[in-house]
Amino acid sequence: MRIDARIIIQECHSVYPPSEDTYLMLDCVEVRPQERVLEMGCGTGIIALHCAKAGAIVTAADINPKAVDCARASAKSNGLEMSVVHSDLFLDVEGVFDLIIFNPPYVPDEIRGDIERSWAGGDDGVRVLDRFLRGAPNHLVKGGRILVLLSTAMKDAALQCILSQFVRDRLAAKRLFFEEIWVERLRLP
Repeated sequence: MRIDARIIIQECHSVYPPSEDTYLMLDCVEVRPQERVLEMGCGTGIIALHCAKAGAIVTAADINPKAVDCARASAKSNGLEMSVVHSDLFLDVEGVFDLIIFNPPYVPDEIRGDIERSWAGGDDGVRVLDRFLRGAPNHLVKGGRILVLLSTAMKDAALQCILSQFVRDRLAAKRLFFEEIWVERLRLP
């Protein structure tokens, strides 16, 4: 999906702003009208808003209440309809989805406060992704797909272990000066 310059994003204090990883993920998103889409860890909601504009039925979720407010404000200012929920991963998310999108926090570091939740992925960089992937199959329709952003900053052995239950397709990659990031589409076998 290409970025739509007509979608105005509210950038809010203490909310992860759209960055290289966000735009790489957005490039990999493909949705059809009426598909049910969940953007987990929505931040400003930029990806969810693009999906809503494409005609998808969208739910956006974030653990950060400021991100929830920010995504709701962006949806309202763009005249787009989507549900935005405050949730720790799937805890308060209801329903099943054709597509679940997640750009997880993956920097190998401990989570010590609200601001770290947007980037800290635990000591191996995959702690949050692991929790997400344990819950995702329960919210995915048969034949549904998951898009996740991954990084060389994640510990490879831990990453390969948690991804082993899925059929994987690498969609796009980008080399940054300190890491490589890429997007994979995951499906259940």
